[in-house]
Amino acid sequence: MNSATLKSKWANWKFIAFIIILIAIFIKIFLIRDTGENAQVVVELDLEKIAFRSQEEVAAIIGAGKLNSYYRDEKAGCEKCPTLTYKDGKIDIIFINDIADRITINQLSDFSFDDTEILGVLGLKENISPTFHDGNLKRWDNYQKYTQITAFGRHGKLQYILIKCKTP
Repeated sequence: MNSATLKSKWANWKFIAFIIILIAIFIKIFLIRDTGENAQVVVELDLEKIAFRSQEEVAAIIGAGKLNSYYRDEKAGCEKCPTLTYKDGKIDIIFINDIADRITINQLSDFSFDDTEILGVLGLKENISPTFHDGNLKRWDNYQKYTQITAFGRHGKLQYILIKCKTP
């Protein structure tokens, strides 16, 4: 075998190896999603910044809200508590005793119905197992300073989250 054919074959193998490496990098970057413990979670609502705040403070953080209705709950001591909608219906907040107490986040079907992802959507970092779990419902009672966090899902996807901050 002469050296020209040997060099030619060696160059072909280097080219094939280079193409395989490029394909592997493409697959890693664009096709494989990191769903492990270090996965990036999109925070839809930083609960720490909104919960227990007044209407003015909430408006300063997420923009002006639109009055949707009034809420009444004798148990919570609420005769005519305003319900405001923010971000084109994505967030609903009931202000009980002048603080953001019941918060609902809607339109979350882009997220999986996974504990870490549900808590991550709220900006909560402590991964605590839910106190109640049924196929399409997960509930955390007394999670940190919040009375209750309830997530509702369908077909493995998150639908909406209801947070009760202070009142049961």
